Amino acid sequence: MPNNNIDSQVDETLEKCILETPRKSFFLFAGAGSGKTYSLVLLLKKIRDKIGQDLMLRGKSVAVITYTNAATNEIINRLDYSPVFHISTIHSFVWDVINCYQNDIKQLYCLYIQEEIQELSRKIETTKNKTTKTYFLNVDKLQYQKEKLKKAQTIEKFVYNPNGNNPEYNALKHAEVIKISAQMILNSRMLQQIIAQRYPILLIDESQDTKKELVDAFFEIQKNFGDVFTLGLLGDQKQRIYTDGKDNMVSIIPPEWEQPVKKMNYRCAKRIIKLANTIGKDIDIHAEQASREDAIEGFARLFVVQQRDGINKNEVEQTVMKSMCDLTKDAKWFEPNADVKILTLEHMMSAKRLGFEQFFGPLSKVTKYQMTFLQGTVSELEFFTKEVLPIADSMKKDGRIALEILKSNSPLLSKKNIEKSYGLYLRCREETGTVAKKVNDDHSIREVVKAVRDSQLLTIPEVIRQACELTPDEINDEMEEDLQAWVKVMDLPISMVRKYDDYVNQRTRFDTHQGVKGLEFERVMVIIDDSEAKGFMFSYDKLFGVKELTETDIRHIEAREESSIDRTKRLFYVVCTRAKESLAVVMYTSDSNKVKNQAISKGWFTNQEIELLK
Repeated sequence: MPNNNIDSQVDETLEKCILETPRKSFFLFAGAGSGKTYSLVLLLKKIRDKIGQDLMLRGKSVAVITYTNAATNEIINRLDYSPVFHISTIHSFVWDVINCYQNDIKQLYCLYIQEEIQELSRKIETTKNKTTKTYFLNVDKLQYQKEKLKKAQTIEKFVYNPNGNNPEYNALKHAEVIKISAQMILNSRMLQQIIAQRYPILLIDESQDTKKELVDAFFEIQKNFGDVFTLGLLGDQKQRIYTDGKDNMVSIIPPEWEQPVKKMNYRCAKRIIKLANTIGKDIDIHAEQASREDAIEGFARLFVVQQRDGINKNEVEQTVMKSMCDLTKDAKWFEPNADVKILTLEHMMSAKRLGFEQFFGPLSKVTKYQMTFLQGTVSELEFFTKEVLPIADSMKKDGRIALEILKSNSPLLSKKNIEKSYGLYLRCREETGTVAKKVNDDHSIREVVKAVRDSQLLTIPEVIRQACELTPDEINDEMEEDLQAWVKVMDLPISMVRKYDDYVNQRTRFDTHQGVKGLEFERVMVIIDDSEAKGFMFSYDKLFGVKELTETDIRHIEAREESSIDRTKRLFYVVCTRAKESLAVVMYTSDSNKVKNQAISKGWFTNQEIELLK
């Protein structure tokens, strides 16, 4: 029988850390596909079964911090909604901790604004050329911060929604909550004690990407109240892809902590694990993973595409998928609805390939939509995605869903019109058919909105109503940012809204390199194209030797500080390890030979595994 249980002692170690006396804090090193979530849930179930009742009787909980809402919901579900656990994202957790200390929040909030005012004032005063765009931008920022401080001093109660964009003047932004809460915990031994007493066990999943300020704060609690507070960190330094995570966390782990290591990759085929081990060996001493003894061999291929004017990237990527289909003898690589996860460096690259980039571009840049646009929860967009589009879809069938939506949302069917219900129902049915036809025939957003307006079927959000009456030629700087964006997209086909909705709700094959951390797929195609991404945080061209390192890069490397090479290497590790069976890496480059030579010299791919495409 295959020995696939080499990590069983790790789960035993975690259990001893938490359930034996005295408890011990720990850092679990768990690489890609190692079953980290399984180990976490197993530990939580043992806590629930053995000490859960006692904890609840004493008014205490076990806090579990996850990286995403999806991960939170998954763990809650696996634990059958046990009340002994407080499972949340980091933003929700710290807000629960600090929100009752309004005076302290206000003090720090105002202090940070004052510091920003001082820094901007210094920049303005020391600027030699006072005619530059940067100078005037700083002047505007200074005025904004002064007005913000004046408003802040009148706030009696701060509010915050971890899942929203928090546009209210008394609402804290996500970054502000993290910064303020970390400082409050570090400053207050009393608050540290309150957290330790309330949550004697705190477990943090994906700890490598937890904000460094909060990591420091939690370590401070453990140092000061280690007799009653146990901290458990689960993570993988090779998968730290955000710069605000704690760099080189290994170096700050106290020697008395347990440091178990999960050594097996249960997810990936042998060839992919070999690639991951080769990439990871320069990142973390715990990089080496074993494969399941019964794992398939699998496939990993690098397709190097020479950049040129007029290149049709969709055709190139279809060619790659066909090649992978032939190589793997797996029809799902190239059938009409190919079951392949395609990863791009940024959302706009996905939007281009899905055909809604013109819609995505203007709206994604609206400041007030910053946190909600990619979650699909912008209220103006929900007017389309939760009302207009479902109504149109329903009218293709029996119209029942359309009727339910109208009952809940239509002003025509309000209680005040109930006495005229029969006539109104007939009118609604007729008008609904008209609107649905506009949608199903893929008319412009403007024409659909006009049809809804004329029918009075639904309440149109004010900004959309306004945008419908304006043309792009009428856009001016005096307009609100969101109105400008909606005017720009009004004449696009309504199908782009549907494509956007499908994308943000993960009903397409596309996602980003960063967005799939923690997920797995049978077949993965990774798209690498620095010129299209136009980012500065990551540089695959440098990683593959196409671009020379800058003086800054060299300085960081010599000082053993993080560089863009380090960040890119970790991201490359993450995307490659999403594949369970077969992996295709597609890299667009100005120098195909350099990419090929670097990939071979690094041991990532063999010559036979690399195909050059024109």
